[in-house]
Amino acid sequence: MTCVCDPCDSVVAGEEPDMALGDTCMLCLRRECERCGARIDVDEDVAVEWQYDHPCGNEHGVEIRFGQTIVCEGCVGDTDRVMD
Repeated sequence: MTCVCDPCDSVVAGEEPDMALGDTCMLCLRRECERCGARIDVDEDVAVEWQYDHPCGNEHGVEIRFGQTIVCEGCVGDTDRVMD
């Protein structure tokens, strides 16, 4: 089986793609930290919660929205809430 990414990070590095998890090799499964841009392996990424409060507050029926940001361990701040 070959990796579906173009270009495949393993092929670019001159290595045999590790296809243990399916149609994408282990090197291509890395994510990018949304704060510093570093490449993160799939087993080392951290999801931190973010909250968006509408500038008008909730007086107009606007919901407070929550989500997550994927960051590297070095970008987890003291006030970040790490999601399980």
